[in-house]
Amino acid sequence: MDTQLRLALAASLSLAPLIPLSVRLAQLQVMQHRVLESRASGEFNRSTQEITPRADIVDRDGKILAHSVSTWSCFVERSMVRDARALSQRLAKLLSMPEDEVLRKLKARGRFASVKTDLDFDQYTAVSRARLEGVGLAVSQQRFYPNEDLARGVLGLVGSDSKGLSGVELAFESKLTGGSRRLEYIRDGSGRTIYKGAGQRAQALEPLRLTIDRNIQYYAEEALKEASEKFQIKGGLIAVQDPQTGEILAMAASPANALKNPIIQDTYEPGSTFKVIAAAAALEDGLLKEDETVFCENGLYEVSPGVFIHDHEPAGALTLQGILERSSNIGIAKVVERVGPNRFYRMSRAFGFSNKSGLALPGETSGDLKPLSDLTRVTLAASSYGYGVGVSALQVLNAYSAIANGGTLYEPVINKDGRKPVKVRRVASARTVESLGRMLENIVERGTGATAQIPGYRLAGKTGTARKLDRATMKYSQSQYVASFAGYLPAGAPRWTVLVVIDEPKGQYYGGQVAAPIFAKLGLRLLTLKGVPPEAPPAAGPMPTPGLWKLPALAPGRKR
Repeated sequence: MDTQLRLALAASLSLAPLIPLSVRLAQLQVMQHRVLESRASGEFNRSTQEITPRADIVDRDGKILAHSVSTWSCFVERSMVRDARALSQRLAKLLSMPEDEVLRKLKARGRFASVKTDLDFDQYTAVSRARLEGVGLAVSQQRFYPNEDLARGVLGLVGSDSKGLSGVELAFESKLTGGSRRLEYIRDGSGRTIYKGAGQRAQALEPLRLTIDRNIQYYAEEALKEASEKFQIKGGLIAVQDPQTGEILAMAASPANALKNPIIQDTYEPGSTFKVIAAAAALEDGLLKEDETVFCENGLYEVSPGVFIHDHEPAGALTLQGILERSSNIGIAKVVERVGPNRFYRMSRAFGFSNKSGLALPGETSGDLKPLSDLTRVTLAASSYGYGVGVSALQVLNAYSAIANGGTLYEPVINKDGRKPVKVRRVASARTVESLGRMLENIVERGTGATAQIPGYRLAGKTGTARKLDRATMKYSQSQYVASFAGYLPAGAPRWTVLVVIDEPKGQYYGGQVAAPIFAKLGLRLLTLKGVPPEAPPAAGPMPTPGLWKLPALAPGRKR
């Protein structure tokens, strides 16, 4: 065999092992290319979403009520962990956690192990710098309320997924939630993150501006705290509205609940604050002249065989003004007999009862107004003084705002979005509303609302006291009451409508004893806060200050 042939044979034998390698390489690079590329991408390529923080919620003056802050959480991709015990020792020191707790989480099932959430900045920095294989950091948004529990029933709550659960946070979810961008990255062999690119960064959201006034909200909540201490109340509500626009300035509830706003979601029997409806119906249709008297049966009236109405203060003949001043149940029951069920029902609906107001908050109730077919002589009489009627605090507030502004029922609003006030309807003629407003002033001047007086200012309003219905026996309690006062100030040019509702006060329980003084104290704070000058000088002495002023004693016989 010649030399050239031997060289060719030797070369062939040397290259023979490369044949299967070449075949395998061709198989991997050509036949299985896509499968292997997908598997590699799954091992090294990652993507995440960078979410824009929820928009701030601010009050009418731009003061922050809710704000989102970034927080970090630490997680581990278990497939990349080589020595779980060694890693748990490192993480335990970095995160100030027990080592056995970290190890337990690393050994749990699943691809990813959540080690710790809500890392502080030092912990985040320490873990980030350590660059531990398989260890990652995820950023999330946490909702922060700088004023703690202030207006929480209005603001609501955000869940762990950064979605609104209640209140403003839920109602305006679309305005509060921003966009996001997709971030793609790879992890190298050491577990380090290398970002490949990112979409366009989402723009920060404009704050959501509410009609709430933080200062007024604070005063309202403080007033409830003071009432709780003085009367050991079961609960209470205070709402403040601008009667000229329908804007809600404060909504306070005790006890506070971020998942519920009882001012719009709950109903109660309003008692004598509802008497304005029958009075308005009588005045509107000329069924009772202002100087005409109604005999009030000296405190006891048999409205139907075996069914009696009592007055806390027996009276004889009273005008409509006198009926409201003394809060006579018998008097208003006789008035509503003249009005009749049809007119009474229409006037109740005109003032917004048995209808949702349109406020942009979730869970609003429409109330429980008896249907026209159920208004018998007895139920009509009871409804005239606020029994057997279910109303929300917002409905009562809105109704008194309609009286305050001259007769226009506005749609209440909670967000200042630049739109004009929405007029729902005129509740009654200007003449009727003017007469009704004058009567409400006299109630404060010399009637059951005397304890609502603020020296130097004209005020208007109505007291209410209602026994609570025992749901077990379906009878009215002899010891549990709801005391209330609804009114507005200053009466000459109303700027605020205020409703105070106190549930089960201990000791005193009449609206004039419990709720009207709260109205006065809060009203004085509002007047002082906004620098509203007195309409007339006080009868004697200097103007009182909110912290020192003591309310006048209740006049004898004026309890309602």
